[in-house]
Amino acid sequence: MRGIFRYEQKETIIHSIDPRVKLIWVFSVSTLTITAGVPWVLLAIFLSTLPFWALLRPSREKIKSIAFVLFTMVFGFMISQSLFYYWGETPTFTIIPATFPVIGPITGGIHVYMEGAVYGFIQSFRFMASVSAALLLVATTHPSELIAGLVRFIQIGKRHFGFPSEIAFMVSSAVSFAPSMIEESLITINAMQVRGLKMKGITNKIIALKHLFFPLVINILRTGRQMAIAADSRAFRATKHRTYLNELKLGRQDYIFLSYIVVFMSTGLYLSFIGYGGTVPGI
Repeated sequence: MRGIFRYEQKETIIHSIDPRVKLIWVFSVSTLTITAGVPWVLLAIFLSTLPFWALLRPSREKIKSIAFVLFTMVFGFMISQSLFYYWGETPTFTIIPATFPVIGPITGGIHVYMEGAVYGFIQSFRFMASVSAALLLVATTHPSELIAGLVRFIQIGKRHFGFPSEIAFMVSSAVSFAPSMIEESLITINAMQVRGLKMKGITNKIIALKHLFFPLVINILRTGRQMAIAADSRAFRATKHRTYLNELKLGRQDYIFLSYIVVFMSTGLYLSFIGYGGTVPGI
């Protein structure tokens, strides 16, 4: 899990794509997951991200980590929607009846709806497609290139327009914080296990999470303070207009990928507008 949010330094086609183009691609995938509603369209959007993972050639460990995240997402959506399906009329079975003391009158009973599980499975593809595209962006874009792409997103004449440097730095820091948190968590858990902490069973894991919380928060605050000192020592925000070592320029492969995005986005929006859109049953 520790390598799922890390940048992989490789010489592949997807690495050579301009970060701004990849940002547009992630935005287009996320937009289509909102507008589309038919199961096969949502599945097609998710499957459209997989060929780019093939170009990346990720390690077996990374594939397992991504598969675990996606499977957990599908399972979570199916469980939550089967329990809280708003449009359900006839429950498949009842966990807590409405006549059960205290909980029953408050919740109206807790029921499991098979339609809700199916609906959750379908809706999970929305998030799976967006997560897959976002993870690919992180894995193939160096943090410095990501910041440059956000800050210098559009060039008109000699001026660049984009997000403020503070927001770009915040986004890059948040992306880099995820693997650090995972690594710190594993180190802390290993240290606690050496000292006799048991990890078998749900009860012991809950106790371990309780002991993990405070060291993890302290390490995060310490890392944030070190990052702030490093940014101040390098005169971050000292001048309004910054210079960059590597200028972003669109190449041939970028225009080809942009053409693909335009066709992909246009097709998806067209399908949504002719009746394949919607977010809930009956729409």
